[in-house]
Amino acid sequence: MKILLTNDDGFHADGLQQLASVLSREHECLIVAPADGMSCCSHSVTNADPLLLKQLSSSGWSVAGTPADCVRLALLVLQIEPDWIISGVNHGGNLGIDTLYSGTVAGAREGCLFGIRSVAISQYMRRDIEKDWLQTALRAKTVLDHLWGKDLRSRFFWNVNLPALLPSHPSDEGAFPVTYCRLEHTPLGMSYAKDEGELSEDGSLHRYQSNYQLRPRKENTDVGLCFAGHATVTRLRAFRA
Repeated sequence: MKILLTNDDGFHADGLQQLASVLSREHECLIVAPADGMSCCSHSVTNADPLLLKQLSSSGWSVAGTPADCVRLALLVLQIEPDWIISGVNHGGNLGIDTLYSGTVAGAREGCLFGIRSVAISQYMRRDIEKDWLQTALRAKTVLDHLWGKDLRSRFFWNVNLPALLPSHPSDEGAFPVTYCRLEHTPLGMSYAKDEGELSEDGSLHRYQSNYQLRPRKENTDVGLCFAGHATVTRLRAFRA
């Protein structure tokens, strides 16, 4: 198959590059990704300014824009005709209402709007568990092997979240549960702390803070299941009409 990959962490992000390396063993993989990190950009696009498209390798391009911009340029300028669009692997979970803010999810959503089968993949991370992006990519492939043949209706795309597992944990089929589930609708708890160490002539500075691991959750939702060690798969609607 021909696979187009993008993300919101930037072209050189380990999650993206390792996934491309693993999938390219069996598929033709092309990367069109943001030149720099665009986390939490949601589904924003660039309309007023020109976009710099730069070829970095025989199969990779960077775009000075958002993940949605990348998908648009890949399809409309580079004329890539993929069988699938994969956005990720994101450095961090995109669970529950995270999907509203995520540039990674938006990359898959944009592909869906073009009528192409699309999936967003994110790695939920914990500070106490070492990161191994090759193992993450292998686990992502295990989940993708579940999805290639799944029926996916028009206007829908997949959102996948991988659990935080030790690097030594096996990555092959059956090593961890792959569970289809619904989104958690409870908002993530957050606050804003005044940044006393920074000064601004225009007003006060306030820094976002939250504890992702303590977010509210129900056991049968993507948050509860992913936190419990499941790879979660949720079918999302691109838009409602």
